[in-house]
Amino acid sequence: TTSKTADDDDMLSLSDHFDCIILSPGPGQPSHPTDMGIVLETIRHNAQVPILGVCLGHQALGYVYGNEVKLSPCGPVHGLMSEVVYDDEVVETNEEQWRREEREEERLTCELFRDIPQNFEVVRYHSLVVDFPNDDENKSAGMIEPIAWCNSLKETDSSSSSSVARQTTLQHESNTNICMALRHKEYPHYGVQFHPESVGTGEAGYTLLRNFCDFSHEYKDVKEGRVELKAASIATGTSLEEVVTNGDGVIANESKLTNDDVPTENINPTTPSKYRVVIHKLDSKDEHASPLPLPKQVFEALYSTRPNSFWLDSSTGESKFNTDDNDDMPGNVGDDDEGCPIASNSRFSIMGSNDGPLSRKIEYFGREHDLERRGLRVTTASSGEVESMIDTDILSYLRQKLVAEREIVERSDMVTFDDVSLNGKDAANTGYTLRTMDEFGESLPTAVAAGDQLPFDYRGGYVGYLGYEVRHETQCRIFEQEGGFGCDAANVPDDSTLLNGHEGPSSGKTNSNVPTAAFLFADRSLLYDHESDNWYIIGVTENNRGSADVGAGCQADGSVEDTLSWIQSIKSRIVSMGENKITDKSTISTDKANCEADYDDVVFFANRSKAQYQMDISRSHEEIRNGESYELCVTNQLEAEITLPKHSTKARHESPFELYKLLRKENPAPFSAFMNLYEEDGPKSEISSSALSICCSSPERFISVKKAQMSPHDNQVTSLDKPLLPKRQFVVESKPIKGTAARYTGAGSNGVEESPELVKRVDSQIAANLRESVKDRAENLMIVDLLRNDLGRVCRVGSVHVPKLMHIESYATVHQMVSTIRGTLDGDIATKNVIDVIEACFPGGSMTGAPKQRTMEILEEIEEGVSRGPYSGCLGYISLNGCMDMNIVIRSAILTQSKKDHSDEEETTMETWKASIGCGGAITALSNSDDEYEEMLLKSRVVRRTISDWVAQTAAERTQHLQCTDDVVVR
Repeated sequence: TTSKTADDDDMLSLSDHFDCIILSPGPGQPSHPTDMGIVLETIRHNAQVPILGVCLGHQALGYVYGNEVKLSPCGPVHGLMSEVVYDDEVVETNEEQWRREEREEERLTCELFRDIPQNFEVVRYHSLVVDFPNDDENKSAGMIEPIAWCNSLKETDSSSSSSVARQTTLQHESNTNICMALRHKEYPHYGVQFHPESVGTGEAGYTLLRNFCDFSHEYKDVKEGRVELKAASIATGTSLEEVVTNGDGVIANESKLTNDDVPTENINPTTPSKYRVVIHKLDSKDEHASPLPLPKQVFEALYSTRPNSFWLDSSTGESKFNTDDNDDMPGNVGDDDEGCPIASNSRFSIMGSNDGPLSRKIEYFGREHDLERRGLRVTTASSGEVESMIDTDILSYLRQKLVAEREIVERSDMVTFDDVSLNGKDAANTGYTLRTMDEFGESLPTAVAAGDQLPFDYRGGYVGYLGYEVRHETQCRIFEQEGGFGCDAANVPDDSTLLNGHEGPSSGKTNSNVPTAAFLFADRSLLYDHESDNWYIIGVTENNRGSADVGAGCQADGSVEDTLSWIQSIKSRIVSMGENKITDKSTISTDKANCEADYDDVVFFANRSKAQYQMDISRSHEEIRNGESYELCVTNQLEAEITLPKHSTKARHESPFELYKLLRKENPAPFSAFMNLYEEDGPKSEISSSALSICCSSPERFISVKKAQMSPHDNQVTSLDKPLLPKRQFVVESKPIKGTAARYTGAGSNGVEESPELVKRVDSQIAANLRESVKDRAENLMIVDLLRNDLGRVCRVGSVHVPKLMHIESYATVHQMVSTIRGTLDGDIATKNVIDVIEACFPGGSMTGAPKQRTMEILEEIEEGVSRGPYSGCLGYISLNGCMDMNIVIRSAILTQSKKDHSDEEETTMETWKASIGCGGAITALSNSDDEYEEMLLKSRVVRRTISDWVAQTAAERTQHLQCTDDVVVR
C-alpha cells in the first residue's frame, strides 16, 4: 500500500492493466485511512478484477463490504499455528466443474482450497478479525460470506517437534469459530486471514496462491472471450497467437531475453578495476617454519597501540578446531554437511589498521547528531587531510566508491617469494612470482591451481560498523523503491530539528563521540585461518595495468613493489612471533580471598528504570492488541562511569583492548570484534573526530554475501529462451537469533559441586526446553518471515529459502535459537550489490521486530528518542570483490572517553571512561514483563561482569594494589 491518495476513478480502475490484485499484510486497521492508502478505493473500483486480500487485505475486504472488523476474541495471535477447516462446497469435483463449464450463465468461482486437505495448518499474525453475524437472516443479507474457519480454542501439543510454534491454551477460553477466509457473493474477491506466504504455512500456502493465480488466468480468458478463441485454435489447428493475430484481439507474450538484451558491460566489463589485490600465504605446514602465532599475539604486537584498528575475531575458533570438548553440546548434533555451526562461522579472523598508503577513515554523523556535526568526513591516513561532505550519507559514499569508481576487483594475485630477501628498494623481479586468480571463475594463463584457491572471501576493503540510526537512510531507500518517493532524512531538517533556535533532536540523547557509522579502508590487513593455522597477508595497491595484460609476465609493476615489501616485512615479524610464542597466562587474581581491600561496585544505571521498562512492555502489548505490530524489540542502555589510574607508558586509547581480551576469554563468540576509532596525532580538524572503542562478543550474523559456486556451463546460452546468467553470482545469508536461555554451570544452591554428568543433563534439558518454547519459536518465526521478505527485495525470485529453522546453538554462557535464511542475489554488481542488500535488510529484523517500519516508529517513541549507537547495528567487512560479512552488534560494550571534571592532579593521573551496554528483548503477545526484564539483564550479564573484572585488574596492575569487586549493580 502507499500513503498517496487518488481522486481519479480511472486511475484506480486496474482491469485494463492487471490480471489480478493481491492486497498484502501490514500494520494498522482498515478503518484508519492513513493505514490503508488507496487500498479501500482499489477494492471499490475493481469489482471485476480478481482480488486476494491477505491478513490486513482480508480485513479491508470485510470492512468495505459492510462487516465489522473487531478485536479477536482469542486475543492477538502472532507467529502461532492453527488448524483451518474450509467449506467443502467451495471445492468442486471434476464432474461439478464440467457441469459448470457447460452452463455459461453460472458465475466463475475460485477454488482457493483445491488440493489442500482439511485441517491444514497455517501461521497467523493478527489482532483483528472480520466478524460475521450468527443469525441466518443477517448472514444471507451480507455481501460476503465466510468459507474457512479455525477454532480460537484449538489446542495442539506444544512439545511437538513441528518446525513452527503452535497455538496453545494460552489464548482466552472461547470456542468461537474465527473466519480464516471469505469471498464476495458476486465479485471475484477473496480474503484469507492467515499468511500463506509464511515459511510455517508451507506447501498449503503455495497451493492456495497457485489456485488463485490459475483462477485469475481462467477468469481473464472468460472475460475476454478467450474460451471461444481456444476453441477456434483447436478447430483450425493453429496456435492461439495466430488466431488472435488474424483477428481483432491482442495478446501479450512473455518476453524472451536474448544476448542483445543483456547489459554486457555489467557481465564482462572492460574498464580495469581501480585497485589490485596481492595476497601471500604463510603456510603453517612449511617444514622450515616454526609454529605460527595465534591472532591475539599478533594483534597485540602489531595493532593494539594504534588509535585506529580492527580485529574481526572469531574467538570461538581458537579452540574449536583443536578440541572435541564441544561435540556433545546441545544443538551441535546433526548439522549434516555443515558440521558444527559455531565452527563453520568461526574459521577466519581478520585484523588491520589504517597505516597503509591508501587507507582512509570514513566517519558519518547522521540526523541524530547536532546540525553542526552532521555529514560525512573522510580522513586520508597518509596525509591527514580531512574532506567533509555535508550532502552525502554513508551508503551513497560506499556505492559511489565500490561501483561508480570501480573499486571492485576482477582478479587477485597470489605472490610467492624465492629465497632471495625482498627489502624495500632491493625488490628484484627474480625474488617473487605472481599468479593471477580470477575472482569469478574465469580461466587465465597464469591462474592459481584449483587446490590453491583461497578458502575465504575477504580481499581487503571497508571494515567498520553501521549504527542502528542508519535505519533512516535505508528506510528512505525502500520508500523510493516501493512508494515512488523518497526522503533525505539524514541531512534535511524537519520542523522538529530546530529547537530553541539551535538544538536538534539529538540534544542529550546522542553521544557526540560516536558516529552513526564509521569504516576504515583497509589496504593492508591480515587473515588467520583457524582450521589450517595459516596466515594470509593481504595488500591493496593501485592498479596501473590494463585489463588486457592481466597476468602477463607473472611480475608486478612498480606500483606494487611497496606492497610486496610490506608483505615481506610483516611475514618476518609473524614468523619471529612464532619462534617466541607467548602463552596466555593471567598474572592477576580477582579472587576475593586474596583481596586486601574492596573495590567500589561498578554501578550501571539503566537509561530507563525497571518500572519504566515494564510500562514500555505494557505499551508494546497495547500496540500488538491494536494490530500495529506483531513483535517489538524493546531495548535499554546500561551505563557506567569508570575512573582508572593512567598507565605510566601506554596511551589512553590502549586501555579498552585490555577489556576486550577479558571479554573474548569469558564469552567467546563466532562474530566477536574489537575496533578502536580515535583521532591520530597531528593537525586537528575544526570538528573533533570520533573517540570510541567497540568490544563485541556477538554470536549473531546479520548478513553475509559470498560468491556462489558456479558450474562451467552457467554462463553458456544454448537457446534464446534461456536467460544469460550474470557472471558474478552471490549467495546472501542471514542468521537471526531469537530465543535465549542461560546455560547450566553446575553451581548448586548449597554450594556442593555437581557431577559433570548431572551438569550436562540439566544443561541439555534447558536447551530442549528452549527448542520447544512456544513464545521463543513464535518470535523466531516472525523474524524469519520478515527476513525472507527483506531478502526477496534483492534476491532472485524463488531463490530465498530456509535451510535451518529454529536450530539451537550453544555458546559459553547461553543457548540460542538460530535460523538460517539464504537467497541468490539477483543481478550483477552494477545492478545488485552489497549496498542494495544493506538497504533492503538493515537494521536486522531481530533487533526491530515486525513489521519493521511501523515497529521502528513505535520503538522510537518507547525508547524516548535515545540513540542506540553501534548497538543493534552491524559490524564487519565489505570486501573489494563484492562480498560482505556483518554481525549484529550485541553482547557488546561501547567505551567512550568521559568529560568528567578532574582536579589538575587527577587530570594527570586518572582517566575516566563511559561504558555503555545495549540490551533488550522481543516483546510479543505472550511476553511477561518480569521475564522480559530478567532476560534483558541476562543478555548483559557477561559483559557487565567482564567490565567489573577489567576495572579490578587494571586498577591492581596500575597501582600495584589489588582491589576487588562485588556483583555488578543495575539501578
